[in-house]
Amino acid sequence: MSATRQPKGVPVGGQFAATGHADPSLHLRLLKQAEDVFAYSPGTRVMTGNEFGTISHAGKDANGNVAVELDQGGTLHLKADRVVPWEAHLDSVMPVPERNPDRFTDAVPQADADRQLRASLARLRNARETSGQAETPYFDGIAVGEAEICAALSNADADPETIQRLRGDFLATDLDEFTVPEIKKRSAAPLSMVRARRLAGYFTSRAVEMQQELGSKPSNDWRDAEWIKNGAKTAFTNAAVRFASAAAPSDNRYHEERFTRLLVEGETNTDTIIGETFDEHAW
Repeated sequence: MSATRQPKGVPVGGQFAATGHADPSLHLRLLKQAEDVFAYSPGTRVMTGNEFGTISHAGKDANGNVAVELDQGGTLHLKADRVVPWEAHLDSVMPVPERNPDRFTDAVPQADADRQLRASLARLRNARETSGQAETPYFDGIAVGEAEICAALSNADADPETIQRLRGDFLATDLDEFTVPEIKKRSAAPLSMVRARRLAGYFTSRAVEMQQELGSKPSNDWRDAEWIKNGAKTAFTNAAVRFASAAAPSDNRYHEERFTRLLVEGETNTDTIIGETFDEHAW
């Protein structure tokens, strides 16, 4: 990806800071309660260091090691405390909301996932092109939010740290790579129903974060930082609703309005926001 300027006024710290992965052994110590369920069964998705792979053999060998077949090729034999069961890690940092839009489907159709990625890429491009003529940096916030959505859709394994790190790659991509023909070439990572629900919860929590930082400050008193957060909140809100609907193509404006109303009223519980957004009897 070729570099271009960052959107103006986008903060480099705070909620938009990029961070690296913590030590896998620390993650595993925090997740020891999941070890019995994990049980080092073949096919379990794991991370070790900065590499992903799957457990290739059941249990531990005589030396107490587990065998990990790496995505990039090769097999490692590692002590269990160097291997993170990735779904258990995501359960702790990116929990799955209670609401399940389709209990009989395991995966979102690839065409729907691709459509969501391409739409976010187009919105990212449009926001960056518009920001130079806008009176406020609201569209810079839209660009930041859409870049985060693109990052989430481009990597099926990404946790919050990875999503926020990869966001910078999309913000730094030259706009020439966001033409319609180039966008049409892009495909999303496979999107399971569980992953879609994780992303619904994640972007709900991001929208809550932006709303809390905006507080009750009237828009007439907003400075650049508030306009950026408001733009990001809009992108996160719309993404949360789309993922809570399993990324199905539909007009989501009604639910986006309900979601936003809950945020403004001060609701912060992810399950409550998602549940009441789609509960016709709650409104």
